[in-house]
Formats: sequence, structure tokens, C-alpha cells
Amino acid sequence: MAQRKGKYTIVFDDPPSVRASASIGTKKEAEGPIGDSFDVINDDAYFGQASWEKAESQMQSQVVAKALEKAQLSTADIECVFAGDLLNQCTGSSYGLRSLGIPFVGLYGACSTMAESLEVASVFLDAGAITKGVAVTSSHFCSAERQFRLPLEYGGQRTPTAQWTATAAGAAVLEKGDSPPFIRAATVGTIEDLGITDANNMGAAMAPPIVIIAPYPRNSLRSLSERNLHKKAPPAGGAFSFIP
Repeated sequence: MAQRKGKYTIVFDDPPSVRASASIGTKKEAEGPIGDSFDVINDDAYFGQASWEKAESQMQSQVVAKALEKAQLSTADIECVFAGDLLNQCTGSSYGLRSLGIPFVGLYGACSTMAESLEVASVFLDAGAITKGVAVTSSHFCSAERQFRLPLEYGGQRTPTAQWTATAAGAAVLEKGDSPPFIRAATVGTIEDLGITDANNMGAAMAPPIVIIAPYPRNSLRSLSERNLHKKAPPAGGAFSFIP
């Protein structure tokens, strides 16, 4: 069973293995510093659909299919999918994954949704509730602008430093296995108001909770206290921390 270390961190006794992962992006993501890391790049931000919201659902469907292909598994092998997006009521996830027939846990953590889905899936796996699961999330720049900022149709001028929400999706197939990388621990952050009021700098308002993905053998996790993870709770937000 998972053990608590300090006030905020969960260390998994039987750490789940990431069997395979996949990612999908569009033209802008391909132009970035990790453009070569995507499994699929689609120059069409609509993904052949009639709306941006439907495009996001299509991304989720495709990225899960790609991750399962890389894991050499079928949907029948997966016992639960943990998914979220940036739309109201997890619309992108619900419509994108409904045809899979897999038990579904909808999650919302804004930028932390991928970290959150990996953590929740890991708790299920460590507890023995499932033996295989998929963690997935997505965002679409155009639908996020409509949801949170200014609709693109408004034609407002963006400042040179304004953040761009990714038009992308990612998925990871998790299982109880012996092959690295493993998800050994997770730290859950508290809700913090950092006092950021600049609408063009909302990224500064978010700082990461931590999901630790370790490549080395089981039961060899270095002391978490060495990394000062427990001295102060990290603010809620989204990112990963990889142990070297």
C-alpha cells in the first residue's frame, strides 16, 4: 500500500510502470524545442472536425489509440481511463473516449491534469484496484481562448509575451509491471493565490505539484527528504519532476 511521507507526499509501495506513452500536436508544437518528440503532428488544428472542441475530442481518441498501439494492448486490456481537458464538464475527454467502452474517471486540474491523472491512476494501481490503466489529457489553444480569455473572433491583439495554450494531447499506459520508468511517488500541492493579476501572464499564477518518474530499479527510491519535497507544500498547478 502507498505510504505517506511528510504531510504532502505519497510514496507507492508497488510503484506502477509506464508501459508506453504517446503525444499528438499541431504545427505550432512542431516548431517548438520539443517538436521532434511528438508521435503525431497534424497541421490541421481542426483534425478534420467541424469545431475546435470536436478537434480536442479527436486528439484524445487518437492519442489513446497510439499509446495502446505502442503498448501492444487493446481497449479490452484497460480497466480504467483517467482523463481530463480544459473544457466545461470534461467535454473533450467524455466525447473523445466514450466509444472505447472503458470505465472513465474524469479529472480537472487545469495545467496539472496530466500530473493528476498519473497520480490517481497510480493510486488505483498500487492499491490493486486495477492492473492496467491509461492517463490522458488534452488542450486546444482555440477552445481554451474561447473558454478562458478572448474568443479568436474578437481579433484582439496579443502581447509578445502572452502564453499560448498547447494544441496537443498526451497519454500514458500504466500497469503493474517490472519495466521502467516507474511512478514512485507523488506530492499533492495546496491551493495558493500568488496574487498574479496580469491576464497576459496567467502562467505565472501556476506552480507545479510533482510526479516523480524514476528510471532505476524498484525499491531504490532515494530519500525524498534529500530533495526538500516536504519542507513546504508546493502550490497547485502542473508539471513533472524527473529524478536523474
